[in-house]
Amino acid sequence: KSSGGGKGVTKVSDTEYSIEREEVDRVLGNLSSVATKARIVPSFKNGKPNGFKLFSIKPGSIYSKIGLQNGDVVQRINGYEMNSPDKALEIYQKLQDSSSITVDIQRRGRSMTLNYTIGR
Repeated sequence: KSSGGGKGVTKVSDTEYSIEREEVDRVLGNLSSVATKARIVPSFKNGKPNGFKLFSIKPGSIYSKIGLQNGDVVQRINGYEMNSPDKALEIYQKLQDSSSITVDIQRRGRSMTLNYTIGR
């Protein structure tokens, strides 16, 4: 169904992507592997956590497929603040049944929202 190397993920526009449900299940079911595909460190602004910063994203990983770049700070997912590992886990559980996901990021000082539609 999808074309090119991005199996399971189709880029609709610069900020919109369509993700097949199988791809989501595969990623969510294999978090330990996914965790090795990028370095994710807490990001702070004025001494307060403001999200998670991504580095060393491996080409072809889910991060690059869904349009994330080195240096991006993931701040909110579906409106939930990403300011602690506990929060990340809570959001992860909520995402399992979502049909759409919005990710608010900071990229080189600019705020952006990435939108993902999850197919069946």
